[in-house]
Amino acid sequence: MISNWEKSKDIPPCPECGAKFNNIFDAIQHFIEDDEDFDPALLLPGGYRLMIGSLLQALYDHRNEPDFIAEITQSTYATLFTAETQPELINETVEDIIVATEMEDFDVQLKNLFKNGE
Repeated sequence: MISNWEKSKDIPPCPECGAKFNNIFDAIQHFIEDDEDFDPALLLPGGYRLMIGSLLQALYDHRNEPDFIAEITQSTYATLFTAETQPELINETVEDIIVATEMEDFDVQLKNLFKNGE
């Protein structure tokens, strides 16, 4: 489903400088001071934070990549379930997700390194 934001591009321009925005993420970032960050979070047991702002931005940025969307939504759902039902395992679950993500990034960087002959 395409939202009204996506269909109409009806995001008002900046009243101060007239800048136009392609999405709400860019618009909000425009209004935040350079030394500030807006990334709302959900506090999980054990002091972990689920960074909702970053999650939504990643989902938006990768909206045309179904595999990425499937992976991130399932990982997030599993993390929320574990935090709710087995909070003693949240450390292990979060560490597993971080390691898996870092290994994927490493694999991509390694492939690019060899592909580019650097």
